[in-house]
Amino acid sequence: MNDRMLQVNSMLQQTLAKILSENLEVPFDFFITVTRFDCGPDLKTANVFVSILPFNKAKDGLAFLIKSRYEIKGLLGKKINLKYTPNLTFIIDDAEEMATKIYSTLDEIKEDEKDA
Repeated sequence: MNDRMLQVNSMLQQTLAKILSENLEVPFDFFITVTRFDCGPDLKTANVFVSILPFNKAKDGLAFLIKSRYEIKGLLGKKINLKYTPNLTFIIDDAEEMATKIYSTLDEIKEDEKDA
């Protein structure tokens, strides 16, 4: 990926995060963070990786994003200066959930070693 695409992805990620926090009425049941933005080389499509807390509400949060996709795209198009506004595909980034599980497992092992 060249420097231009990295800059575009970073700009789109920051703008989308700002839209989610300021312009869109996200339900109070969950908290959405944009972790990565991968725009296609033609700038017409993009994969948006999101982390949704709490983890057990991730499917509800993803459904909300999919339902609001066109509103989000419209807001994004007004804030960016690109020829095309990419079509957004939202994907749950479960890296944080996996890290939490690993840390809790390590803590359990550490506690078991103390007890032994």
